[in-house]
Amino acid sequence: MRLLRDITAGVVCLSLTSCSESPRQAPESAISQSAAEHTAGQDHHRESGGEPAPHDVPGRSGPENRPLSVGDRVPDFEVTLDGRTWKLSELQGNRDMTLDGTLVLTFWCSFCHSCRDMEQELNRLARQYRRKAGVIALDASAGETRESVAAFAKDNELTMPIALDANGSAADIFGVNATTTTAVIDSTGTLRYLGQFQDRRHTYALDALKAVLAGKEVTISRTRPSG
Repeated sequence: MRLLRDITAGVVCLSLTSCSESPRQAPESAISQSAAEHTAGQDHHRESGGEPAPHDVPGRSGPENRPLSVGDRVPDFEVTLDGRTWKLSELQGNRDMTLDGTLVLTFWCSFCHSCRDMEQELNRLARQYRRKAGVIALDASAGETRESVAAFAKDNELTMPIALDANGSAADIFGVNATTTTAVIDSTGTLRYLGQFQDRRHTYALDALKAVLAGKEVTISRTRPSG
């Protein structure tokens, strides 16, 4: 699922659009609603076709104005989870979620076909590592709401935590342009893995998580996103 910026009347909507097929947007009404909530002047370029170029992160400049690389410390950003705003550092400190601060963040949304192919595995991973590591679906899609996402999760028996990133700050920080892209962050806040959640032969995110929790190096720390 490609990350696109839809510009309407000078207002930018962050939209995660359909996966490896021709791009489609979130429902028209949802995008209109999301556009009304955004502040004018946040427009960034988009790439159409090919591999999208990294785009600027609002409020960042100079050498820091680039997506993170594996080995970088992850800066604080905010998401909404269960109706509450959390900083990344607060999630890492939540012992009901993660024992030592390790987190797995997988970019996900309710209207992405690629997400349907892996969300049950993500849900199982969240259950398996509950209170050992925080495994979170991160929804950075325009038009998604807490209510609509909760209804989708209930209908599809998803119990994993689903956080909303309405302004797309996390996508910018990680340089993510496709859903199912996964970041594994260790207890020190360092990015240890970034790329595919899994493919038919490899469980990249699980393997990275196991290595991090065991205090070992991640053998494959970067893969090409395939959402």
